[in-house]
Amino acid sequence: MRNILFIAYPMYADFEIAHTLFFLRKVGKVKVTTATVDGKHVESVGGLITTPQITLAEAKVEDYDLVLISGGDGIETIINDSLLSGFLQNAHLKGTPIATICAAATLLGKAGLLKGKKFTCTENTFTHFSEVFEGATYTGNNIEVLDNIITAKGKAFAEFTIAVGDQMKMWKNDAQSSDALRFCKGEV
Repeated sequence: MRNILFIAYPMYADFEIAHTLFFLRKVGKVKVTTATVDGKHVESVGGLITTPQITLAEAKVEDYDLVLISGGDGIETIINDSLLSGFLQNAHLKGTPIATICAAATLLGKAGLLKGKKFTCTENTFTHFSEVFEGATYTGNNIEVLDNIITAKGKAFAEFTIAVGDQMKMWKNDAQSSDALRFCKGEV
């Protein structure tokens, strides 16, 4: 069984990753482990109380096939956490895919993982956190996939779901991927 580490924080955007988690579990048959920086429960933007199984300090990069981080209004509560930056750097060095959507791209920027690379997020996030993106190229596209890093705008949760599925090699064929995209867009 493959394992995903979801890093939650106060006011993360639950809706941005809902389809992704659905397909990871339903099609990918993955186990999702939730971690927070301090091991305490957090409340999402939508009011979901999320109880982590582990603290980030307990997470071992080699135990996970993907690191997933949603955007959200509370990104500033964790952006300067050195343990989180170190964990992301270690994951990247080991080749573990990291999938971020919306404001979570700031965590990649803060960890220095976007220097010399193309990335995307919402324009407001890019403007507000411009200093962490120094040396990176903001495209404004809905999604950017480069090696083992996925970044997406918050409105591109359908495309994000497909990119994560591609990264996990969980689609049986193009038709399944296409059906999943249509499902996420409400076209099925």
